[in-house]
Amino acid sequence: METSNAKNSDSSESLAKGLKSRHVTMLAVGGVIGAGFFLGAGSTINTAGPAVIFSYLFGGLITFLVMVLLTEMAVSTPVAGSFQKYAEMSLGHLPGFLTGWTYWLAFLIGPASESIAAGTFLNVWFPQIPIWVFALVVATLMTVVNLIGVKFFGELEFWLSLIKVVALALFIIAGCVVLFGFTPVSNVSFSNLVDNGGFAPAGFGGVVTAMMIVMFSFGGTEAIGTAAEESEHPERDLPKALRSTLIRILVLFVLSIFVLVCILPWQKAGVSSSPFVDATRIIAGPTAANIMNFVVLIAALSCIDAGIYATSRMMFSMSRDGYFPKVFAKTNKKSKAPVNAILVSCVMLFIGAILYYFFEDFAYTWLASVSGFGFMFAWLMICLSQPKMREIALKRDGSLKWKAPGGRPLQIAAVILIVGIYVGQLFSESGRDTLIAGAVWLIIATAYYFAIGKKSNEKTKTQV
Repeated sequence: METSNAKNSDSSESLAKGLKSRHVTMLAVGGVIGAGFFLGAGSTINTAGPAVIFSYLFGGLITFLVMVLLTEMAVSTPVAGSFQKYAEMSLGHLPGFLTGWTYWLAFLIGPASESIAAGTFLNVWFPQIPIWVFALVVATLMTVVNLIGVKFFGELEFWLSLIKVVALALFIIAGCVVLFGFTPVSNVSFSNLVDNGGFAPAGFGGVVTAMMIVMFSFGGTEAIGTAAEESEHPERDLPKALRSTLIRILVLFVLSIFVLVCILPWQKAGVSSSPFVDATRIIAGPTAANIMNFVVLIAALSCIDAGIYATSRMMFSMSRDGYFPKVFAKTNKKSKAPVNAILVSCVMLFIGAILYYFFEDFAYTWLASVSGFGFMFAWLMICLSQPKMREIALKRDGSLKWKAPGGRPLQIAAVILIVGIYVGQLFSESGRDTLIAGAVWLIIATAYYFAIGKKSNEKTKTQV
């Protein structure tokens, strides 16, 4: 059976089942509401203007479709490799390898950009200390947190995620109080939606161009799939996490962006500071802005935490299958954490700080865009894997433990929408650069597979 490796009896290659329902839910939230949203929103608003609201609505729709399909597969076949294993089982070994390694890269680059963002937020308070220094400190802290063990990770992620969810809700409420005239603030009104060049100053092209950063913001929701093997009750926890996570993300994302562009003129949004901090300063003063800056710092740390978790588990799974050296499939005897995989995944955090040192002007935006490409590729593979994985589950179990509503039409719609975003990137210079970088990565990954990965995987199978 193809999932046998996922259930390896070797205790040194098994993970602890330490994640409860609330941990799984907040892991998905933590992987999403990070600096990609709090800081990246500035880039998307600057690109699309107030019409960026539709970019986030569109991104939310795609997120919903993909996560529904993933939840069905994760409940039926809960393994640490999640959609990497599903792609391998349904589409073949090469697609499975490309899915896992590309996602690993995407979620490695994501936390790297988040470490830069965390440094940016800390620099607001301590401008005399360079951002790259803060990024190094954050990288070290997050490495230690992930080495302790999954229970500590889950508990920390729960509270970090809770803080940013509450803060976003309060931002929405405070913004509405001002916008509806209960506490008027000059130059803050719904007219900001259409002033300064109109609702869509860059047209439909701006909305599409902003999508790659937007999808980077949504990237991370799929982490609930990688948590399946460490969930105590995946058949109960994953569908519950899906429902609550999607409601929270869609409501918090779309409403907060709507309020944000009403408060802050779109030309003033950027990535030198969080637009949420700037907007909070406008409606509530410098003290409240400092509190929001603390929240967005927490958001960045939370997202880094979730990113290291997801990438280390993906590397652990692929090493267990023989694609990478077996040393990365070993777990600590006491914590059951894949220590070596975690350490490798944390290296990219330090690389992010180094990149910012040399390429300050575009390091964050470029890293976020390339990471968005990787997330979108993984999501496309999730959608393409689902029909075959449903067949496999039905033959094996006789029925589905949880069935994705919508069936085949939902799956087709998800594939079309994701491909549409990729095509849309051809119409902007930054989008084309992102696609080129992604294509180069896929070529390198394919070359590695045929040179090393394929033979190593086949050798591992003969030893099981």
